[in-house]
Amino acid sequence: MQLNLNCVRDTLMTIEEWSVLNDDLEFVDIYLENICKSSKMLKYTKPDIAYTILILKEAGFISAAIDHSSDGMDILYISRLTYSGHLFLDTIRPQAFWEKIHSIADKTGLKSLSVIMEIADLLLPDTLKSALHS
Repeated sequence: MQLNLNCVRDTLMTIEEWSVLNDDLEFVDIYLENICKSSKMLKYTKPDIAYTILILKEAGFISAAIDHSSDGMDILYISRLTYSGHLFLDTIRPQAFWEKIHSIADKTGLKSLSVIMEIADLLLPDTLKSALHS
């Protein structure tokens, strides 16, 4: 199964938007089914979103739990973005910057999250210089 980079970005943005810390200082769980119904996520399949969430959890970008059964995943829910997840999302959030990163990833065929972070790190100094001089 391939990782859909646009799904990664949209999933992180949805989790950030939906994360809630209640009055008891507990994060309210966000379930896969609810993420799939988000207007931003309707263009992706449930398996693509679930796979993206698994990868984001493995990468340490989200705090999530998965209950498994003999048939596969029973329940998948997210509580929040981690600090690393916030850093990554803040880097890829601007649409123009994301399009540059995505274009380079498409040209090279290298689309892992670590490569996306490397591309962002390479592009960031020029982007910051440009912003300072405008």
